[in-house]
Amino acid sequence: MQKPPFRNDDEKEGVNEWQSDWPTFFTRHRLQAQMDLIERDYGDREARELWSQLKPKIPEMFRDVEIIPALVHGDLWAGNVAEDESGPILFDPACFYGHSEFELAISMMFGGFSSSFFTAYHSKIPRAPGFEKRNKLYQLFNYINHWNHFGTGYRGSTLNVMRKLLK
Repeated sequence: MQKPPFRNDDEKEGVNEWQSDWPTFFTRHRLQAQMDLIERDYGDREARELWSQLKPKIPEMFRDVEIIPALVHGDLWAGNVAEDESGPILFDPACFYGHSEFELAISMMFGGFSSSFFTAYHSKIPRAPGFEKRNKLYQLFNYINHWNHFGTGYRGSTLNVMRKLLK
C-alpha cells in the first residue's frame, strides 16, 4: 500500500503542496506559513530573530524517527470532544495526514484529557526518542496559530517556546 502524502486539503490552512517528508511539510506549510502571517500583521522583530535561529534546527528534531503518515484530527483538545450514549464524539476537525505526535501537543496544552488517555495512546504508539522536544515544537505551532487568530496575548508563550527549543 502506498503511503499517503503529508498534506492538508483544507485550503484555509494555507499552501499544502505535497512534500516527501514530514519535517519539510511541517516547517514550510505549518510553521513558516504562520510566521509569515506574524511578520505581515505584527512585524515582530524578536519573533523573526528567534525563528531564523530555530528553523535550521528543526530537521535534527526528527533524526532517526520513522514517521508514517497518519490521519490526525488536527485540533484535538477538550473543547472538541464529547461523549453520548453511543460513545465518543469528535468535532471541529482540521484533518490532515501528518505525524501522529502532532495531535498530542494541543491536547496537552489546554488540558481536559486524563492520564489514561495518554497511557492508552502510548501503549499503541510508544514515545519515540526526542518526543518531548517535538511536542514543544508542535505546541509552538499552536501558540503561533493562536497568536494569529486571537492576538498578541499568545506572543509571550510563542516566544518562550521558541527560546526553550533553542536551548
